[in-house]
Amino acid sequence: MMSGLKTGLVLGGGAARGAYEAGVLSYLREELEPELGRPLKLDILAGTSVGAIHACYLAATSDQPALQGRGMRAHWTGMKVEEVLRVGVGDVFRVLREALGKPAPHPRDLQYGGLVDPRGLRAIVSRGIPWLGIARNMRRGHIDALAVSATHVGSGRASVFVQRRDGEIPTWGNDPSYQAEATRITPHHALASAAIPVVFPAVRLRGGLHVDGGLRLNVPLSPALRLGAQRVIVVSLRHEALRARTLAGPLESTELEREQALATAPFLAGKMLNTLMMDRTDQDLGRLRRLNAILEAGTVAYGPDFARTLSGVLGHHRSQPLRYVRELLVRPSKDIGALAAEYVRTPAFRRRSSGLAHKAILRLVDRDAAHEADLASYLLFDGGFADILIDLGRQDARALRDEWLRFWSDEPQTVAERATHPPTASAA
Repeated sequence: MMSGLKTGLVLGGGAARGAYEAGVLSYLREELEPELGRPLKLDILAGTSVGAIHACYLAATSDQPALQGRGMRAHWTGMKVEEVLRVGVGDVFRVLREALGKPAPHPRDLQYGGLVDPRGLRAIVSRGIPWLGIARNMRRGHIDALAVSATHVGSGRASVFVQRRDGEIPTWGNDPSYQAEATRITPHHALASAAIPVVFPAVRLRGGLHVDGGLRLNVPLSPALRLGAQRVIVVSLRHEALRARTLAGPLESTELEREQALATAPFLAGKMLNTLMMDRTDQDLGRLRRLNAILEAGTVAYGPDFARTLSGVLGHHRSQPLRYVRELLVRPSKDIGALAAEYVRTPAFRRRSSGLAHKAILRLVDRDAAHEADLASYLLFDGGFADILIDLGRQDARALRDEWLRFWSDEPQTVAERATHPPTASAA
């Protein structure tokens, strides 16, 4: 029996789509944990964009895990579009002034390119997370590490901000497009990670401007592994169902609508945002699974020292020893863009408010394809829409019950896992 495997939780980016993550966490804390009858500790938290905000919240409240699912749900279902997306006539003129190259009248008016006034999101992040709890919970052993990813504007590289109790970071590798930095994580790091370009302004951290981490590292699996995770839960916000399309014969009505929508700015903007927020979950997990398969085959063929021997041979190419890593992926079973289009067209949403941001989302969806609204789905910080995504997250997580039971089992799942994670003295 193994004991004390370090568990990592990896949360991807997607702005308002992030309510889905609250549903997954709600299932973990409020259904699975009571079923197993024991606490399910999350040792290493890594997040990007909205996932970074969630990771910070979970780190700050890791001493009260039973309250986390309820707390995340309450934050999301209480949201209103106009509170997060504060857009006024002054903001429009400011962006036009910046586009024309005219300086702001005063340094305090600089927003570094964002259309939306960031004070709404800043208030939610600052008030909704007990930030002092992060360091306190690390000192008390409730959590080992927290990693928040952002994109450095000047260089285009991914910046991974890491907080650990000892203030250090492990060896990180030599990839010049990917830099880790030990720091005390604050609301500014979370806001920088969630700063969707053009929508929210860039955030200055240590002299450099940073924007949404999803541009370079939308699902930060690598930081969790480098920080020592021996098993990882990955929550992606991208629906990857394959759609069968026939090249011959007449187009279906939905395909005709998509072609007509291609000429509209909202449709193109949504697809461009999907591209910018590239989700490399399948590629990253594919590499992890291939490595696991190699370790399993080698251990079966050459014995329990295979991973250690291979690590010695590859030592100068790797920052950490090779080890088997158990993984579990949760992702939406439905297209979130389609859910956004359906919800925005309901009378309930149209009655919710009459603010400028609310009207803008209505216009976006009216001009987008009838069955999808990708751009709106990123901006739909609305309690009713959040409720739909939370419910979807819980359903999708619940459908993986057998995988969850395997994931949290104390018994080794493979020969390689037994060899690379031997039982501790107490477990033996």
